[in-house]
Amino acid sequence: MRKNNFDITVKNILKHKNKLIWIEKIKEIIQNIMDTDYTENKAYKIIYQLKNRWYLVNLKKSIFLVKDPDKEYSEEQLLENFYREILKKHCKDFTEWKRYIWWLKALELNLTNYDIPEEILVVNEKKQSNETIIFSKQIILKTYESDKKSLFNIFNRFTKKIYIWKNVFPIANIELAMLESLYNTSIINKWYVEELIKKILRKQKKTLNFEVFEQILRNNKHHSSINRLYKLSLWIDPDISEKLKNLIKKFSYFIN
Repeated sequence: MRKNNFDITVKNILKHKNKLIWIEKIKEIIQNIMDTDYTENKAYKIIYQLKNRWYLVNLKKSIFLVKDPDKEYSEEQLLENFYREILKKHCKDFTEWKRYIWWLKALELNLTNYDIPEEILVVNEKKQSNETIIFSKQIILKTYESDKKSLFNIFNRFTKKIYIWKNVFPIANIELAMLESLYNTSIINKWYVEELIKKILRKQKKTLNFEVFEQILRNNKHHSSINRLYKLSLWIDPDISEKLKNLIKKFSYFIN
């Protein structure tokens, strides 16, 4: 590896300073510099040098942060600055375009809680897996099926898009997020989920869309969740509990 190739690469890489860069882009930069002398082996040697001299920080496989060698970032800074961009790219690469954030994080996002979770659940049409986004942060990809039939398109209707900085994410709307969060809630999260839902019932009772609940029940889903929501509403608001009670009578059944 000639020294000037490395120096020229540094100059070009630093045009992306304080931004994410994917390994394919780094290879493209190096290939343009080396021209016919380029090989994958030589490219990886330069990338190793860039990492070793702190021009690149490897955030996860194939994704790097370009930085000034003298500047240091804490893990918290890296997460806050780049988690959402990496999450968006990961979803785009591995779940095509149809997907949405569901369960607890969707509930939090509906309440403008943008904290980065330890794990985030994303519903999509085809893929089920547990994967790493960055550091210890996980994404759980799930499909929505019943009797081997995909229900994704049914529930995807009850979603909306939100902006977190420059990133757009589809999430379950507040009605679906409540029902999903109440389904099979773990002992660890039960109290927290219920407190969030009580807050929603108190503050957003005039904007809740009961037609969403009806349509979900008509698709024979979330019967246990609507019962749990009804029991929570008994402590909060009689009008809500009466509406939920009527929905259960008409489209579901009561569970003791």
